[in-house]
Amino acid sequence: MQQTYVDRSVSLHKRFSYKMHPSSMPFNILATVFASLVVSSLGIAQPAHAGAAEAKTLLKTTQSWDGTLYPAYKPGQPEITVLHIEIPPHSTLGWHHHPVINAAYVLKGRLTVEKRDQGNGASNGLTTCSVATGDVLPELVDQVHRGYTGDEPVTLIVFYASTAGENITVPDAFPVSVAQTQPAPPCRGLKSSTSTL
Repeated sequence: MQQTYVDRSVSLHKRFSYKMHPSSMPFNILATVFASLVVSSLGIAQPAHAGAAEAKTLLKTTQSWDGTLYPAYKPGQPEITVLHIEIPPHSTLGWHHHPVINAAYVLKGRLTVEKRDQGNGASNGLTTCSVATGDVLPELVDQVHRGYTGDEPVTLIVFYASTAGENITVPDAFPVSVAQTQPAPPCRGLKSSTSTL
């Protein structure tokens, strides 16, 4: 029985091993860590003899939730940071931006995200959207934003692909304003897909 498990893992490794360009390393590592953490957090465990594994793509994109293309990864030693974030009900995070590509998986709750618009003529200067349990949010890079909760707490797992020692979040100072209370539309929908490994 143990030998069968080893044979399958070696087979999967050979099947999915390929030569990667160094600039794609942070994203590939991010995707692997993200998938592993989501699967383990959902309590999905199968014995080695259960059959073929299934993989569901939760997010695959070249753009943040507002449609902005992601920048190229910076040169240097890749570093992955994974944060477990809990936000209490009726809370508003401070304005901030991320200089690195990152994605958030919503384990529990509903979060509304506001992006501070910069000269695009929006009537209130904000673009908003919301994510809920099971959604993945491809976060903004170098764009000021914040999030707020409603009646329920929110739990997020956020994955950052950076270079060693780089800041992943930078606070921004803006006048204090109260978060909107009307519901925001869902963030840009991304289709997920399932494949057999």
